Amino acid sequence: MSKTVGEVLQEVRELKERATVHQSLASYLRTYYMGRDSGKSQKQLSCDASPVSERVVEEIACELEETAKEAVGIANSTLSEKYDG
Repeated sequence: MSKTVGEVLQEVRELKERATVHQSLASYLRTYYMGRDSGKSQKQLSCDASPVSERVVEEIACELEETAKEAVGIANSTLSEKYDG
């Protein structure tokens, strides 16, 4: 069954909204849980009473950004397929 233009636009909007949330979460993690010039982060995550390393926080932030890029790519591809195809 073919999707209507309205359904495609809603799907694209949701993908872009999800990308925005992923990008915001990545930025939040970097801002608060990673050290800056002072070398000390503003907040600390813990797991089993031990601090979570900044390396892990950075990896998760990168994963979130990659997921956001993929969502935007899918959204753009979906629009192209619907309108060009």
